[in-house]
Amino acid sequence: MKKLIMLWLGCSFALLLINSGAHAQLKQVAQIDTVAKSVYVDNLDNVYLLSGRDELLKYDKSGKLRWRYSNSRFGRLQSVDVSDPLRLVLFYADFQQVVVLNNNLNEITTYSFAKNSDLLVAAAASGNNNSLWIFDRTSNALIKLSSNFTEDVRSASLFQLFDEVVDVRKIAASDQYVFLQRKSGGLLQFDRFGAFVKALPLDSLSDFNIANNTIVYFKGAELFSYQPITLELNKQALPVPLPIKQVAVGNKLIAVLSEKAVFLLSDN
Repeated sequence: MKKLIMLWLGCSFALLLINSGAHAQLKQVAQIDTVAKSVYVDNLDNVYLLSGRDELLKYDKSGKLRWRYSNSRFGRLQSVDVSDPLRLVLFYADFQQVVVLNNNLNEITTYSFAKNSDLLVAAAASGNNNSLWIFDRTSNALIKLSSNFTEDVRSASLFQLFDEVVDVRKIAASDQYVFLQRKSGGLLQFDRFGAFVKALPLDSLSDFNIANNTIVYFKGAELFSYQPITLELNKQALPVPLPIKQVAVGNKLIAVLSEKAVFLLSDN
């Protein structure tokens, strides 16, 4: 199985390079002079910053602060999923806790995975129809939970697929696919029924975004957009000073996190 995956990756990488292209030039439209450790952008181009004290700050597309949320009950905030701007999913791994917020950053609901002693959740993300995608470290499987947190879909054990335990750093879902980022940096693609599709030829990524079924990531001062179906790869220069800590992509807005500020970019 491993040899077949590696052979596929080699062929795909060659095609990926052949289809490389370029997008329009990005320009800065606003700047948020705030120190943060993470940045996120939803599909309405709202910008979210996570402070060093795990306070979530919501800004509009002009960079004006609108709402705040903090929660000291559940320890460190591991991940924030803003793919649904009306239903933000916050995951606190240490306490195995999910908090769901509305667009004003008020709590809609909370749920503890610790209620199920068979689960040890490593990552969580928002799914369609108020569902959740989680990765269970115990069974080494991807699981979809319904809106009432009951199991709806379960993948095969990734240990059986890869002959090794897969450690997951992040989950991101589009309408048709779910993507797992391994702690080693590689990406695995699954369909919406939890079936494994393929390992993608994208290694050593610090982070990635899903925008219209396209995988977006940065390396150095360049932003890359990879289409997993056509294997097309495009890139854009990021007109901001290095080093870049993180990049988040919305509908028409791109937020670039640096050491002391967030630069809001657009090609419109």
